[in-house]
Amino acid sequence: MKSLFFVLVITIGVAIAGCSSNPPVIDYDRSVDFSGYKTYAFISDHPMIRAEGSPPGSPLLEGRLMRLTEDNLNAKGFILIADPEAADFAVGFTVGARDKIKVNSYPEPYRPYYGGWGGWGAPYYGGGYGGSNVDVQQYVEGTLALDIYDVSEHKPAWHGVATKRITDSMRRNPDESLREFIDEILAGFPPGSIAP
Repeated sequence: MKSLFFVLVITIGVAIAGCSSNPPVIDYDRSVDFSGYKTYAFISDHPMIRAEGSPPGSPLLEGRLMRLTEDNLNAKGFILIADPEAADFAVGFTVGARDKIKVNSYPEPYRPYYGGWGGWGAPYYGGGYGGSNVDVQQYVEGTLALDIYDVSEHKPAWHGVATKRITDSMRRNPDESLREFIDEILAGFPPGSIAP
């Protein structure tokens, strides 16, 4: 019985860990010829907008997103230019965050307790009456959307969005965390490419 309970706990733990970081969601316009893209620019001097209802964040976030996106796109051979109207594509960001609550409920382990009422010696099985443990966790979920616009057509061409739980480690080392966000989102850009 104990081994069955242990296997159940491990299985639930692995399932929860697997759900904590979902792969990015990618969408793009199949009519766009991405193979012709050589140059890019940021859509404006301030290419980041905050989703409605998001709390204010670090004023350094926009600069980090621009620098890390530039690193990623330059590594793919794209060339950054200053004028968005002269580029092949333009890049913009939307960021958001919201408080979330996660509630886990799991049955209490089946364990005999001898001593019962007043120490009479009758076995009492803890949790035998449908008892359960409830674990409530409050956390912040962050979302980053990266949009690419075709300049010649003046229309959206590619959209990637990633959502992750924001941890204390991410707050202490934002560059590393944001680099992971950007690299995951842009792994399949341009469509048909193979991630490095």
